[in-house]
Amino acid sequence: MKNKIRYYYNFNDFSLTRIKDCYYFRYQNILYSFERIENIEYFQVILSILKSIPSSRFFKVVPNIYNDDFCTINNQSYALFMHRSSDFSLYKEIINLPMFNYHIPNIKIFPWDFLWIKKINYYEYQIKHIFNVDTSLIINDCFYYYVGMAENAISYLKYNSAFFSSNLCLCHKRISIKDFFHPQNIIVDCYPRDVSEYIKYLFFSNTYQGFCFSSFFELLHFSYNDFVLLYARLLFPSYFFDIYDNIVNTHSDYSALKSILLRVDEYNNFLHYIYTIICKFIEIPEVLWIKN
Repeated sequence: MKNKIRYYYNFNDFSLTRIKDCYYFRYQNILYSFERIENIEYFQVILSILKSIPSSRFFKVVPNIYNDDFCTINNQSYALFMHRSSDFSLYKEIINLPMFNYHIPNIKIFPWDFLWIKKINYYEYQIKHIFNVDTSLIINDCFYYYVGMAENAISYLKYNSAFFSSNLCLCHKRISIKDFFHPQNIIVDCYPRDVSEYIKYLFFSNTYQGFCFSSFFELLHFSYNDFVLLYARLLFPSYFFDIYDNIVNTHSDYSALKSILLRVDEYNNFLHYIYTIICKFIEIPEVLWIKN
């Protein structure tokens, strides 16, 4: 891969580090990553949106010697990202997430419950066919608990008639300091997605204890529907399925999974706490089994 990068970008004298399917290197004291693009059509739409944002802090896609944003290697599309380091407040970025007031062509937004049902069906099929008893004991012990959590989230959306607003944002697949401005982490979705993923980030990074959720929610000016969407997404255990995917796809160890299993009760208490804060603004339906 080093020879490919040297050819397509005229870079010399660099050392390459591979992490999963990404290749990292420094050149003239700037960090770059050469990464595979899974859905090039969707990514091209994201790039066109990012290029329209003035003074953007998003990582830049570097054109190759043919002035193309992408390279094709072994029938796979790759792009070179120039990372930009800057100090920023995650809190302020979430509060001021860019909204769209126009139609975005070639972007279809699927309801979360539709996507979650497909995901759960796939995982239930997968776990019956790829794991054996010796290697999957810890996953078998918790898998159906988290499937049950996901089904709760699906039911919460369906029974409370949540609808998806036409107010779309540049959201994130997952919230992290490291990848917040990475174009591959960007997805067009409704605002409650990023708010809920930010709240999960606060919990799993152990930074939620001193956070003032009342002030945060007051700034959002959320409607009843927005809060239902937010709470449903808090119920959906994306954090578990991310770890599950890593174990299946990269054969990583179970340490990350063990760490969230130790916090099951704490997270349930956290969900109840968030519910009580939301109800200070707008009363939303309760999930009866989540109690202190």
